[in-house]
Amino acid sequence: MKLIGAIEVKMKKQVLYFILFVGFFGYAQENPVSISVDTTAIRIGEQIHYKILVKGKNNIIFPTLKLDSLRKVELVEALPTDTLKNQLEKKYLLTSFDSGVYVIPQQVILINNTKYLTDSLLINVATVKVDTLKQKMFEIKAIKSEPKTFDDYKHLLWWLLLLIAVIAVILYFVFRKKKEEEVIVYVAPIQEAFLRLKELDEKQLLQQNKVKIYYSELTDIVRTYIEKDIKIPALESTTNELIETIKDFNESSNMGISKETIQQLKTVLQSADLVKFAKSNPILEEIRSDRNSVEKILKDTQTAVHKSDAVEVEENLENAIKTVTNPAKKKKKNNIVKYVLIGVAVIVLVLGAIGFYSYKYVKENVIGNTSSEMMDKQWYISAYGYPAITLETPEILKSLSVQMPENGIAAVGDFSSYNYGSLIGNFYIEVSTIHFFSELESFDLDGGVEGALNQIETMAGVAFKNIKQDDVELNGVNGKQVYANYNATNQLTQKEEEYQLTMLLFANTKAMQQVLVTCLSNDPSAKKVSERVINSVSINR
Repeated sequence: MKLIGAIEVKMKKQVLYFILFVGFFGYAQENPVSISVDTTAIRIGEQIHYKILVKGKNNIIFPTLKLDSLRKVELVEALPTDTLKNQLEKKYLLTSFDSGVYVIPQQVILINNTKYLTDSLLINVATVKVDTLKQKMFEIKAIKSEPKTFDDYKHLLWWLLLLIAVIAVILYFVFRKKKEEEVIVYVAPIQEAFLRLKELDEKQLLQQNKVKIYYSELTDIVRTYIEKDIKIPALESTTNELIETIKDFNESSNMGISKETIQQLKTVLQSADLVKFAKSNPILEEIRSDRNSVEKILKDTQTAVHKSDAVEVEENLENAIKTVTNPAKKKKKNNIVKYVLIGVAVIVLVLGAIGFYSYKYVKENVIGNTSSEMMDKQWYISAYGYPAITLETPEILKSLSVQMPENGIAAVGDFSSYNYGSLIGNFYIEVSTIHFFSELESFDLDGGVEGALNQIETMAGVAFKNIKQDDVELNGVNGKQVYANYNATNQLTQKEEEYQLTMLLFANTKAMQQVLVTCLSNDPSAKKVSERVINSVSINR
C-alpha cells in the first residue's frame, strides 16, 4: 500500500510538471500579432474599424489586406500605422453593401522575416428594415439633365484655338503691309480761331459764372492765332511783351496792322489779366464787348497779314480745310486676289462654325424635334407649378419668366409658367398655374376659357375657329377641355398652315391650372403626341 501510494504521489508530480512545462512553453510561444474590431455586426453601408496589433517596432511588414472570398466586404480606407508604447497598430475601415455572414481570413504579418498569422474574423451584415406601411412611397423621379460644365466643352477648345490661329494669320497678312492714303488735314489759323470762338460760345461758361475760365480761353484763342499766323511767340509772352513785339514786327515787316487793332488787343489782354490775377469781376456787357473785340482783332489782323491772299474769312470750317493727300502706290492685282481669297476663307470658316455649332441649339430651342422623334424617344413625368400639374412630356419643360401686370400682383399669390418648343415651330406645350392670394367669391370657367383664348389670339395674331368645349372633372376639380383650329404662317416654312389647339383649364376660387398644346392639323404623329400629353395630366390641390 505504501508502494502504491508512493507511485501515485510520483505520478501526480509528473503530471504537475508536465502541465507546468506545457504552460511555460505556451507562454514562450505567445503570438505577437492580434486583431481587434469595434463590432462584428453591422447594417449595410455601416463601417467596421479593423485593427492589427503587432508587438515590437522594428522589421515589421504589414500585408495587403485580404478580404472575404465572396468579395462582399469592401475596403473603404487604409489608415496610417500608429506607433504605441511597445507595439504598432494598423487600422482599416471596412464596409459591405450585401447582407450576409462573411469571414475575414487570417492576415500574414512579417516580423524579422518570420511569418505570423492573425485570427480570422466572422462578421454579420444585416439589411435595413423598411416598414412599407408607415414609410410613404414616392414615384420614381424623371431623369434630369446635368448642368453643363467646362468639361463638356473641352473637346471644342482645340477647334477654337485653331480658329483663332487661322484668323490671327489672316489678320497678320492683311495688316502687315497696310497701304492707305496718307491724309494731312491743314486748317488755316484764322479758321481754327473762329472755330474755337464758336465752341467757346457753345460752352456757356458765362451762364455758369466761370468768368476766369472764359477769359483764359478767349485770350488763348487770340494768342494762338498770332503765334501761328504771324509767327510771334505769343503764348509765353506777357501782355506788355506781346504788344511791344507786335509793334516792332509791324513796323519792320510793314504788315499794316492798325494802331487801333493793337490797342484793342492790349485792352482785351489787360482786362483778362485783371480777371485772372486781380479777381476782377466785369459786367456781362464788358465781357461781350471783349469777345466781339477779339473777333474784330482776328479779322483785321488776317486782312492785314494776308493782303495779297484771296483767303475769305468764314466761320464755316468745311470751306477752310485744305486736304493734302499723298498718293499711295497702286495695289497690285495679285494683292487684290489675295485679299479676296482671304475674305472668302474667313467667311467660310465663320459660316461653317456657326452652322456646325448652332444647328443643335436652333433645333432644340426653336425648331424642336419632329413628332415622330417625340413618339420614339424617352418621355418624362414631372410636376410643375403650385398647385402642381403632373403630366408626361417628350422633354422637361423650361421655366418662363413672366412679368405680372401691376393690377394683378395684389390678387395673385404665386404664378408660374413652363413651356417646350416654340410658337414658330410645329409643336408647342405650355403649363401655367396661378394660386390666388386670397380666395375668390366665385370663378366663371366659361369666362376663363374665353379670356384665355382672347389672350392667345392677341399675342399670336390669329383667329380661332371650330371652337368646342367639354366639361371635365379631375381629382374632384371641375374644368374645361377646349378644342380649336386656327391658320397661321409657319415661320419655318413661310407657308400658311392650319394648327390644332387643345387646352385643359381647371379652376376654383383658390387656384387656376392650364395646359396648352398646339400642333399642325395635318400631322398625325403630332396629334398622337398631343393626345398622350393631354391624357397624362393630373392635378393636385
